[in-house]
Amino acid sequence: MKELVIKIRGKHYKLFLQFLQTLDYVTIMPPASSPVNPPSEAGRYDFSDIAGKLEWTGDALTQQRMLRDEW
Repeated sequence: MKELVIKIRGKHYKLFLQFLQTLDYVTIMPPASSPVNPPSEAGRYDFSDIAGKLEWTGDALTQQRMLRDEW
C-alpha cells in the first residue's frame, strides 16, 4: 500500500476533496498539528555580517562570453 500526502491550503478545493472521499481506496486524515503559515521573516538569519555585497559595473554578458571562449 502506498501513501500519498497532499497539502491543500485553499478552500476552493472543497469539490476535489468531496470527490476523493467517494473513492474506496482513499482515506482522508485530518492535518497533523503543524503550523499552517510558513515561518516568518523574523526567524531568518541575517548574513550581512559575514557576506558582502558585490558592486560590479561591468557587462555581465560580455564577461560570460569571454570566460566561455577561454575554454
